[in-house]
Amino acid sequence: MSFLLVSIPLWPMLAALVILLFCRRNPVPGGWIAVGGGVLSLLTLLFIAGEQFTVQTFWARSGYDLTIGLQLDNLSAYTALLVAGVGLLVTLYAVTYMPHETNTGWFFVEFSFFIGAMLALVLASSFILLFAAWEAVGLASFLLIGFHYSEPEARSSARKAFLMTRVGDAGFLLGWLLALHFAGTANISSFIDTVNAGQISDSMLTLMAILFLMGAVGKSAQLPLTAWLPAAMVGPTPVSALLHSATMVAAGVFLLLRLYPLFSAAPGALTTVLWIGGLTALLGALMATTRWDIKRVLAWSTVSQIGEMFMALGLAGPVGAAYHLGTHATFKSALFLTAGAVDHQAGSRDLRHLGGLGRKMPFTAGVFVLSALALAGVPPFSGFWSEDKIVMASVAESPWLGAFMLLLIFLAGTYISRLGAAVFWKWPHAPEVKAKDPDAVMKTAMGLLALFAAGLGWALHGHLKKLLPFSSEHPVILGWQIAAAFAAILGIGFGTWRVRSAGPVPALGFSARSNQKKHPDRMRGKPFPAAGGINAIEKGFDRVVARGALHAASGLARMVDRTEDGFSAAADGIRRTAFRVADAGDRLEQGFDRAAYGLSRSTLRMADASDTAEHRGFSYGLDRFAELFSRSGGRLKPIQSGKLYQYTLVISVWALVISIIGTAFLFN
Repeated sequence: MSFLLVSIPLWPMLAALVILLFCRRNPVPGGWIAVGGGVLSLLTLLFIAGEQFTVQTFWARSGYDLTIGLQLDNLSAYTALLVAGVGLLVTLYAVTYMPHETNTGWFFVEFSFFIGAMLALVLASSFILLFAAWEAVGLASFLLIGFHYSEPEARSSARKAFLMTRVGDAGFLLGWLLALHFAGTANISSFIDTVNAGQISDSMLTLMAILFLMGAVGKSAQLPLTAWLPAAMVGPTPVSALLHSATMVAAGVFLLLRLYPLFSAAPGALTTVLWIGGLTALLGALMATTRWDIKRVLAWSTVSQIGEMFMALGLAGPVGAAYHLGTHATFKSALFLTAGAVDHQAGSRDLRHLGGLGRKMPFTAGVFVLSALALAGVPPFSGFWSEDKIVMASVAESPWLGAFMLLLIFLAGTYISRLGAAVFWKWPHAPEVKAKDPDAVMKTAMGLLALFAAGLGWALHGHLKKLLPFSSEHPVILGWQIAAAFAAILGIGFGTWRVRSAGPVPALGFSARSNQKKHPDRMRGKPFPAAGGINAIEKGFDRVVARGALHAASGLARMVDRTEDGFSAAADGIRRTAFRVADAGDRLEQGFDRAAYGLSRSTLRMADASDTAEHRGFSYGLDRFAELFSRSGGRLKPIQSGKLYQYTLVISVWALVISIIGTAFLFN
């Protein structure tokens, strides 16, 4: 089992490695290898999905238990199935969509790596692996958004996405380091246990929650870090389909779900999440009603839908957030694949250059309709069941919040019906466009995702308690259910009517019809004044937030450079000081060596001299001296007569000789 769990993120990673080594210049086999990696990953996950266990090892011990590992529980299995399933179908779609591009082999390398990194993120059991996978997802998204790197817009959008998400990632990094400090381990479950045990003060809980929220806001493109997501539409459509559904933007919501006990325990944290999500949902929905690019409409829709998930979390409704995360992954990926099919066949994504494609692309139109009804929240499609949870959580908090959710549902129906009517229906002054449905491989991926978009919400309804580790649910109020369905249908009707009567004008621009009658050529020109306020908001956010993030990142980079220069200078000074000390020590050592060598030579010479003196001087001299005394004694022996005067005479003569010699030395 442990090997199977580890292999889930490794299969796409291994596929990326094989493509890199053997199929980088041959896109067709490379694409099918990527599909094979996705199939193996999904099958492995399905095989062990009912189990709950952890694979963990120690990375290091340095006062803290730094662990890395994977964990399979209800939440991680649910999210991993979304990532693997949607990723597999989008990869299958890309096999036919991408061969006309250059460097397609590199695309599948990055795409498979992207899916593998996201699977590692949702299965991680420790903050260390979670953060590493979090950064890997950011790197992969940067490479995929800037895939057409020869185009200045692609480079600019990739750089914007990278810098703005890094701002949030800085908060995430500080948050998990604080968690490591208080829990003493990098294991996420141990940290949650520490939070539940009440061992951390309220102020520190709130601080950590806000820091983690920064990371979620950056990845999920919530206010104020919103502008990067619509700009990311310059990437290939499969990237948009995956990035906007089950991977990049889903990572922020998943982080809040994984750490939900922290947010529910931290005073003020859920309220902050609620306000950020509500304002972002409203802004994204309003923006989506004014855009002409299909993918930008869907991008702002994603911003709004993720905002609704944040709202659900802020309203203590994690079940609704997780539920909508799953249904949104299916219908939004299907919608992006239809946008790619239209772009491929019609050669444009501009609503003003499209129209009447329903008869020419009936299969694509059918996929779009099913997915759009799911997004709008029309019963019995998926979005109705998941948004119903969010509506009930809002009503439980306040009727005004319930009314706000009805407004968001109305706007969703408006912008998605405006998009569908402008592309697939005939409208005034619509151009004639030649197009046809895509090939069988693309249709297979689109059709399966459309079926999931239509039925996943109904299939999951009633089973969420078994699938998710959350117990908080709110009672269903029939009147609000009916009101939500009516708001969705009313929005669809209003958006369709606007396009049928005046063309793809901004849906909420009430002067658009008269402008269309007076200036029909303006449909392909500049935006209508009616949308100027919303456009100004978008430009303001783009300038203030995106440029602010760029300046902040640039300033941070300069600060890092200066810090690095300071460290380099300090290190160089330490190096030079150490070199000088070492050189002085070396010279001192050489002096000691010379002194010791000289001392040893002197000692050796003294020993030799002493030995010579001993043998030649003392031994030989004393022997001679003893021999002299012996001989002298023999010669003096005859004078030993025993007569006193003879001894007195000898002593007197000896004293006289000594006196003469001493006087001579004295006067000389």
